[in-house]
Amino acid sequence: METTALRIGSPRARRRSRPGAPLCATVVVLVGVLLTGCTVASGSTPTPGTPHASATPSTGSPSPSASAPAEAAPGTDAPLTSGTLALTLRADRPTLTPQPDGSVQASIPLPAELPADAAQLTAPPGTTFEVQLDGSVVVHDAAGAFAGGLASPTATTDDGTLVRARFEAAGTQRLRVVVSRALVGSTVATSGTATVWFGTALVTRATWGEREGGRSLAVDPTPWARAGGLAAQDATWAAVVALAPDADTTAMHDQFLCHALGAADKATWNLEPWRPDVGSMATLVARCNPT
Repeated sequence: METTALRIGSPRARRRSRPGAPLCATVVVLVGVLLTGCTVASGSTPTPGTPHASATPSTGSPSPSASAPAEAAPGTDAPLTSGTLALTLRADRPTLTPQPDGSVQASIPLPAELPADAAQLTAPPGTTFEVQLDGSVVVHDAAGAFAGGLASPTATTDDGTLVRARFEAAGTQRLRVVVSRALVGSTVATSGTATVWFGTALVTRATWGEREGGRSLAVDPTPWARAGGLAAQDATWAAVVALAPDADTTAMHDQFLCHALGAADKATWNLEPWRPDVGSMATLVARCNPT
């Protein structure tokens, strides 16, 4: 599927601040409970017809299809590239797989013995890493703006056992990918894979249309932005507002946050300006659809 994705360097819009708005990692468990069975209306596609406006950027398009995986040579530095930004990855025979949204995934063989460092990442000159509370990482440019991000790493053994994996900062321009013992079971297989996902593109499109109740903005984040956690959250909202300035209200931001935390897999994140401003927590309780 061909996509056009927006990248945010110096966001033209920031989310409005309000007490309690940055719910972050502290409500993830609650969100999972509240949003189980989220209403179809929240994620359904807007009614076909002539939209009020379609905000789709015409530049910065990633490749319409992913490239074939490529295995790097053992013991060498490999470029982990998304858009125009390349991190340096050092790992044992990583396999790099570019994704259709312009992001890239690195599959890294697990060390034979755990705990151990599975990989190291280095930021290019002029950029820095900032590890977030949920384990994801923002890559900042020289001005401190969002340049890209890393989803929290994952790891499994070949038999499907989950293994602990996390980013650990070694200064502002270097990260270690630390892999620990298995989360399930008492033994760890000597083979498995850790996965690192790096992206810079955030929103495929944001389109105004009509749904039941009135005007609605259908937001389609990139796959990386959906999985990017806190590293993607603020920059994705800034990208939405850059595409659709009328969306810049606290009520719309709370609906966006609700989808990002608990309904990320919805086909589109439908945000409605006519819904009441009831606060972040009440929006979560209402499964993103306060009335």
